[in-house]
Amino acid sequence: MATKINEQVATAREHEVIVMRVRRRMTFRDIAAALDLNVKTVHETWVRGMRRWAQAAAEERDAEIGRQLATLEALLDGLMPKAITGDARAAEVIIKALDRHARLLGLDAPVKVDAKLTDALTAEVEALAAEIAERAAR
Repeated sequence: MATKINEQVATAREHEVIVMRVRRRMTFRDIAAALDLNVKTVHETWVRGMRRWAQAAAEERDAEIGRQLATLEALLDGLMPKAITGDARAAEVIIKALDRHARLLGLDAPVKVDAKLTDALTAEVEALAAEIAERAAR
């Protein structure tokens, strides 16, 4: 029982430090002074709290991905017989569902973008910007 109480106190302290740091933008030194702790303890509390929040966020994300995957599986199970018999709309929806499935699982390779900006393009962008500024000044 004492361990559970200690964990609750630690969790509350972590939350307090995170709120002071993030919402109030306080330094670790200021937080330490406000809570009558040393700076090292405040920093360690911050790190523990952030790890706990990150782990909770990851668990929520994983649970949401699981829910979405289950929905997609149900959709695929229901539409597959229609697609097999030639229903084009069912086939389109299945393709979209499979695309979403792949994105959720990170199966697709990242899209490569060639974003080279040449001198000619730079000059054209600058000319357009000047034209827009000139029109806005009128």
